[in-house]
Amino acid sequence: MIPIPVNLAPDRFSLWTPPAGATVVVGPERRAHLLPGCPLPIHRGDLGEDRPTDAAIGQGVYDYLRQFPECAGNTLYAELLRDAYPHFITDLASHAVMLDAKQVEPAYVVRKLICLKILHLLEPRNCGLLQQLCRGYFELALEFSELSSCRKHLLEAMRFGQELLAVAPEDLQALSLLAEIDMLFGDMPAAAGKWQRLAAQVGDPVTRERIEARIAACSCSECPESTLVDDLEAVAEAMRLHALGDDPGAVLVLERLEEAGRLTTALPSADFYWLLGVCRQRCGDVGGAVRALHQAMELEPGHGAAQQALESF
Repeated sequence: MIPIPVNLAPDRFSLWTPPAGATVVVGPERRAHLLPGCPLPIHRGDLGEDRPTDAAIGQGVYDYLRQFPECAGNTLYAELLRDAYPHFITDLASHAVMLDAKQVEPAYVVRKLICLKILHLLEPRNCGLLQQLCRGYFELALEFSELSSCRKHLLEAMRFGQELLAVAPEDLQALSLLAEIDMLFGDMPAAAGKWQRLAAQVGDPVTRERIEARIAACSCSECPESTLVDDLEAVAEAMRLHALGDDPGAVLVLERLEEAGRLTTALPSADFYWLLGVCRQRCGDVGGAVRALHQAMELEPGHGAAQQALESF
């Protein structure tokens, strides 16, 4: 069935439906490629009274898919790029490799993951792509600046991890990451089951001991009323309050989390204590601010923002 797309950016794109049998002629060999019979996104400036040029069709589909990789018709769009505009697929792979070769900000990680998502449309059973997507979204979810979207990123990591297990049921990385995600969402029985499957495959004594400790932690924990994901989202709320100038509100949230101790024990973070220190400082609690900033430095001795805050006293 041909998907019925909805224009997700009508201010910049138009959806143009090619007539039956329409083709594009591209590439050095000038071969004709049949266009799919569904609406194609075209940059508004490239759609005149006549049909768009062959180059405009490829550019529009490529730019739209990079912005909306989950859009209706995404697989057909990716297949069109692969078959008629392979240089765009090469460009996607090059971007992913380039961004993977260096430490980059979360915004660039998102760009890399979008590239991988489009490549995954063409190779849905590629274990390497699924592993990168699962781990990439898991690590992105725990980035301090991404905590407001941590639930969404973890669900994406879970989706790709489950797809990986469907292809390779005993994949160690997928089992490990999915178990960690289960724990973050508070599903201890599911996490324990995955850790047990992992333990049955691991021979290294040190790794096995670590896994058995995780199983024990799951076994003695009841499914909580709130979860670590809830705690991470609470930190994101404290960040929002701090940005709005409501430092007393932010301190209230952070100190409640610190007192509960669940988040700071499971996921110790220098950024957490830096934020707590800065907020306390703006509330006039100098002693509390210094304590929190020193805790940040203990967790991450090179934490530049915490060091800068300490030097400001």
